[in-house]
Amino acid sequence: MNLGTATLLCHMSLFTRPLTLHHDAGMQQSQWQSSLSFIDPSTGHLDINQFLLNSRSLSDAARQRTNTILAHYSTQSRFDDESEDCIEEDSDPPQKKKRRCQYVLARRNEDGELERIEPTESFWYLHYILNPVLEDERSMKKFRNRFRLPYSSFEELVDECKESSLFDRWMSCDAVGRKSTPIELLVLGALRYLGRGWTFDDIEEATAVSKEVHRVFFRQFIEYGSTTLYEKHVQYPSNFEEAKQHMKEFSEAGLPGALGSTDATHVTTWQCEYNLRNNHLGGKSSSTTRSLNITVNHRRRILHSTRGGPEGGTTKPMVLFDRFVRGIRDGELLHDVEFELLERRLNGETATVKYKGGYVIVDNGYLRWSATVPPFKVTNIISEIRWSKWVESMRKDVECAFGILKGRWHILKTGIRIQGVDAVDKVWLTCCALHNWLLQIDGLDSDWDSASLPIQSEWEGELGEVDCEGLSPNLLLLATSHDLPPRRYDTSGIGPGDDVASEEIHSVQLDRYRFCSVVATTNNTEVRQVSDLGLGYFRSRLVEHFNILFKQNKIKWPISRGRHDNFSVE
Repeated sequence: MNLGTATLLCHMSLFTRPLTLHHDAGMQQSQWQSSLSFIDPSTGHLDINQFLLNSRSLSDAARQRTNTILAHYSTQSRFDDESEDCIEEDSDPPQKKKRRCQYVLARRNEDGELERIEPTESFWYLHYILNPVLEDERSMKKFRNRFRLPYSSFEELVDECKESSLFDRWMSCDAVGRKSTPIELLVLGALRYLGRGWTFDDIEEATAVSKEVHRVFFRQFIEYGSTTLYEKHVQYPSNFEEAKQHMKEFSEAGLPGALGSTDATHVTTWQCEYNLRNNHLGGKSSSTTRSLNITVNHRRRILHSTRGGPEGGTTKPMVLFDRFVRGIRDGELLHDVEFELLERRLNGETATVKYKGGYVIVDNGYLRWSATVPPFKVTNIISEIRWSKWVESMRKDVECAFGILKGRWHILKTGIRIQGVDAVDKVWLTCCALHNWLLQIDGLDSDWDSASLPIQSEWEGELGEVDCEGLSPNLLLLATSHDLPPRRYDTSGIGPGDDVASEEIHSVQLDRYRFCSVVATTNNTEVRQVSDLGLGYFRSRLVEHFNILFKQNKIKWPISRGRHDNFSVE
């Protein structure tokens, strides 16, 4: 047998080796010898046919042994199963597994077993819903302090929620006929979550209602608050008649045509989406915050609020998405509002000019629109300084509104913990709606009275500002007519000091008065559109109007008189 035949025989024996459970050395040796018997000694060639027949017979024998072993194991397993069945027949039948009871709150009965405390047995339900002490004024004050609404308004809110389709799942029974959780408890939990900044786990402890139920209900509640409740209590004026009630205080304060104050605030959101996190970082806080722009009148009533936007460190982008302010600027809203401003002509006479359109007062972080009027950042003109300080004081109403909102609804101050920036916007709009509702309940939404400013000392007025000695008659007329500081027209040749504004500002002032000399020849029927004017010119007209009324002692500061008399706790 040559080397090639031996190699072929070895490979064939490997591929045709039968599958057996036991391989011993003797079997392998006999198989190798039987394979050698099919080689022709004279030629050294393998008789392939005889070899294949022998391999097939070996495979059949191995398969038979395998079947015998498997049959033995199958018989043993069947015997074991029959033995277990006999044991089970002798024992008791298996009991059906019972679902383990889950308790929000539980107590021990007389037999020592746990029994569930139902929501209708909780302290909140017994004290605030089933047995409210309406006759006790002290209890009603505590109720409002704890839930932010008077009890009668709470009942009204519950009735409105029952009529809304958003809460249908809590107005029916489940599949086995059990009644749903009382919606009164869920509304109380939502108000406590907004007002005190509680967690849902805290509310579960007080109501015996699962925190997951409160969480699901709160999502629906802010959906209702940001739509139905917001549209009911937060409405901006759409025509001149509706705008009059918001312009009253500003007109008496020397700012006719002003509709309100506008500013932006920031609310912390702890559960901002990861892909939006970088957009909501920056500005005044190291946490992710949401920016919101609102407009309020002088009575702190919110006229409009935008939905939130990323924290950008500036209010300029937010005003572009403010439908109310943008509509005033573009002339789409309140284009029929009319007001008058006083102007001083060069001959010393006072004229009245009509304007159409409105505006809001803002800080210097907004775009330079005639519809957004800010105070002066840098000026040394006495009338502009006086007007700027007055505008800054009047603009505190929007800052007060922010303080009231975050003081009354602690969730806005401590941060909103629910998932998603859209939910943050809904919480904010819901709080705005409840804020306006409370102003109406307390009687603080009606027109405010006004009080005249006390007469100042002469040295705080014109005598302390102007020294007319050395002025020519023409400059004296110009200075007294327009309240110009005379040091700008020094004829000594020494020149101005370091405290005087730059020449660029001075040229702007001269341009203002040249414009006055041109319009002095027009008739009194002229009507100027605010949206068509530049901020610089329109603001100078407001300053001049305020200065004329200030000299006549006609500027009044709006105050709320008798608000304690109108306040009542229900």
